[in-house]
Amino acid sequence: MLPGSAQADDGLVSQASRVAKYQAYLAMKSAQGDEQAKETAQGFTALSDAQKTRFLDLLENKTLIKQIFEASESPAAAGITRTELAGGDVVVERESAGGDDAASPNSSAALRASGYRDMWASYSYTDKFLGVKVSRVSVRTNYQVKGKDTTKVYPGSAYHYLYVPGCDFSHSPVKEWISSPPADNAQSETTWTASCWGSSWDKRERVWGDYRGFVGGYLKDE
Repeated sequence: MLPGSAQADDGLVSQASRVAKYQAYLAMKSAQGDEQAKETAQGFTALSDAQKTRFLDLLENKTLIKQIFEASESPAAAGITRTELAGGDVVVERESAGGDDAASPNSSAALRASGYRDMWASYSYTDKFLGVKVSRVSVRTNYQVKGKDTTKVYPGSAYHYLYVPGCDFSHSPVKEWISSPPADNAQSETTWTASCWGSSWDKRERVWGDYRGFVGGYLKDE
């Protein structure tokens, strides 16, 4: 046996164990019906051995994870904006969208004929490690307009996924309201709590829209 080969073998076994544990973690999520976990597992499996090591190093970097969860306030722009961390290996995407809601159960031919339209707007915040989706939080508002006026706001919604062992997201009930004129926006808001390794951070996520669809949104500290 060459000098140092035992240590090298131990390192390979240790890395293989880390990879196997993470794959088992994603498989457990997938078995529970989590479709995004299946996509994340496929993305992780497609990485090279060196990339898997880098991925897990980033995932286990508590300072980096805290930096992501405690990112400073970032108002949303229309479409998708990106911020790079860790030399570009981690990408944070802020995505906004909105428009007519043709599938709304609240809409009817009579309402549409009277000029009423059901609409929606959403704001999402996604983290990708080496191109693989690791976490996402999203909030959506659903509402009715007539002309340029917001006439009604329906219950909003929030959803998430998170594939960092030892961490979890939870959120408060979604609140919704119509802001005072002249803004006249439908708004939905929730507060996310990220719990990681005995610590937690709270961030408030809000989105608002009007007759044009998405108007604005943010994810910021409570």
